[in-house]
Amino acid sequence: QREGEDILYDHFAAPAIKYKRFKTLLIDYMDDVPELDPIEWIYYLDIDILVGAPFITMAKALNKKYYIRQRFGTPSVYMFKDPNPEKFSLNSGFIVLNRRTSDQCLDTWRNAIDIHPHSGFDQASINYVIENEYSNHCKMVGLDVEDYLTYPNGDDELIHVIFEKHFSPLIHIFNSCFAKKVSPEVMGEFVADVLDLNDSEREEHKYGKSVIHPSTAKWSR
Repeated sequence: QREGEDILYDHFAAPAIKYKRFKTLLIDYMDDVPELDPIEWIYYLDIDILVGAPFITMAKALNKKYYIRQRFGTPSVYMFKDPNPEKFSLNSGFIVLNRRTSDQCLDTWRNAIDIHPHSGFDQASINYVIENEYSNHCKMVGLDVEDYLTYPNGDDELIHVIFEKHFSPLIHIFNSCFAKKVSPEVMGEFVADVLDLNDSEREEHKYGKSVIHPSTAKWSR
């Protein structure tokens, strides 16, 4: 807990939103580390997102399509569009931030979380920011998923991906929803392939175990 920062543990109805709120403090935390001062652009990924193809190639493509590095004067935050578009606009598992200008958006997002304590999803607060973007002077930019991001859903789909050996740049394995449809055996083989582990590393069974499995309902590393 940061000095002067009230994280309002008893304020929220859903436990998960307490921790998702920390995303809105990314720039503040970086400011506490002098070695990070030269970094201007931040690419944040949730712990349950794996990188399956060269990240820099995807970053350059997104920069070119959305003029990300040319919007210095506009407070903006970039996220991929949510897989449930009927309910939510954007998904905060992957976020692109400008160190100098995006803090205004993060402050607005955090305020939206705090004034809607009964929502169990941070996407609901993102919707609020989008709907009030003109008064907030903040632009939440939705990135088209295209081939950049996949959401594997169940054993059969993962087995197909393993067989094809074709991984998207980002692979989002939802800890609480999609992951519960995947058996530990298939998940282990999938993670080992994505990380390109050798036989010895595969036998150690200690890599890629930060995805929550419903049978344990706790972190295993």
